[in-house]
Amino acid sequence: MKFKAKVYVRLRAAVDDSAGNAVRQACGRLSDLDIEKLRLGKLIEIDFDAEDQKYAEKEIDRLSDRLFANGVIEDYEYVVWEVSDN
Repeated sequence: MKFKAKVYVRLRAAVDDSAGNAVRQACGRLSDLDIEKLRLGKLIEIDFDAEDQKYAEKEIDRLSDRLFANGVIEDYEYVVWEVSDN
């Protein structure tokens, strides 16, 4: 079966996002928006084959925990869905 997944990785709220702060300051120079907080994250998109939905989710969770996110400072969430063979 064919699947797609999106994994969203974000810094935990207690972790300072220095890159996000730099982007927020740059936004202030380029826009009139009053941006109080801006945090950056990662979006990982995956196309893959798996035997079923349960196995697909288990493996995406394993990859997210061990590879995509740093468990000390980041949280992750994911969505996995089956796609047609077209």
